[in-house]
Amino acid sequence: MESCIGLMHDALTAFARGDAVLPLRGITWLPGRTGALGVMPGYLGNPRSFGIKVITVMPGNHGTPYESHQGVVMLFGLVHGEPLAIMDATAITAIRTAAASAAATDALAREDAGDLALIGSGTQGRTHLAAMSTVRRLPRVVPERSGGLPDRAQGGCDHRRPRARRAG
Repeated sequence: MESCIGLMHDALTAFARGDAVLPLRGITWLPGRTGALGVMPGYLGNPRSFGIKVITVMPGNHGTPYESHQGVVMLFGLVHGEPLAIMDATAITAIRTAAASAAATDALAREDAGDLALIGSGTQGRTHLAAMSTVRRLPRVVPERSGGLPDRAQGGCDHRRPRARRAG
């Protein structure tokens, strides 16, 4: 998580400099908005990367063996456009989303900020707890009351460990 937070800091900085292209995501909804297909292309100037994430969001998967967010991340060659990699997006989405939140928190929140409110107890709740505990000491974590996060969160991360500083 710590290395991904540093990478997200670098990617967000590149975007702010204009060295990344991230068009608005395209979303196609199923009838009744029971699920969606999202398409997220992008280009990063350093390291030069060109790819797309195609993901489904299926809220009805909660409580089943299936994750609510599933899909693939594909990388392509910059000269010939050949496929270079196809990766499962489930773990990438969980880690990257939390790492981006932690990079933003590290850049924008006060140094003594330490109370964390978590909404949701699924994958995103767990990865956000891990990410936030990397950039801030968390003396208090307040979970959403409906999700049962305290037991699950306590087992997945020690939220009292000292803050790790990003190099550079």
